[in-house]
Amino acid sequence: MSRIARNQMETTFFHNMTQGINKEYIFEENRCKKKYIELLQKEAEALDINLIAFTIMDNHAHILLYTENINHMSLFMKKINGKFAMYYNYINERVGIVFRNRYKSQPILSEKQLINCIRYIFNNPVKAKIVFSPEQYIYSNFKDFQVSHISEISLDKIYKNINHLIDFPNTKNQNIMIETDFLDTFEDTEIIIKELIKTYKKENEVALGKNTEEMKKIVQYVKKNINVSHKHLADILQISKTTVSRYMKEE
Repeated sequence: MSRIARNQMETTFFHNMTQGINKEYIFEENRCKKKYIELLQKEAEALDINLIAFTIMDNHAHILLYTENINHMSLFMKKINGKFAMYYNYINERVGIVFRNRYKSQPILSEKQLINCIRYIFNNPVKAKIVFSPEQYIYSNFKDFQVSHISEISLDKIYKNINHLIDFPNTKNQNIMIETDFLDTFEDTEIIIKELIKTYKKENEVALGKNTEEMKKIVQYVKKNINVSHKHLADILQISKTTVSRYMKEE
């Protein structure tokens, strides 16, 4: 199927994802997350873009926005990523590209997809085991979303009744997965799994390598916290599907 030019799309809701070059942790420092959020809010106001939902993780960011002018969205992403790249290079005394390729963008074509996308974005840090519930993660606008700081114009486009709040999944159930695919599902799952591995290493104070016992533990840990197929997990961890299956049986 041929790719539709962004300026030819009729939808006004878009889910964008941007990621560090070579999947580097460009947002790992808290000051970097704060700077990116500052740029999001400043440029959104300047370009009359409504930020519906966003979450800034260590090496990528999810942004759901509403705009009446599709050209403004492209300018918005160019400005925030360009200014952040300058900031990141300055504080790290480096030069060169900061972001991996151009940002990815997905049009939201239905109310169901929109609601699922919001859930998906806010639950990113939950699935990565960084927090237990979305409201605990301070590098998103989940709390603002809850208290209806989003403009009524955009809310009215999301809900027929703007007083109706989204019924978020029970985040205590770590195996809940949103059925709707967003962007490159394999790639995004890979990011979440890497976040899980990072959390596991920190919690258990281990240096995960090819050690059989440690690899078995990480496979079991990941599978408990995200609904991913054995093949998918094997591809990401660069081990065989048979090995993943065996580790799961030994749980």
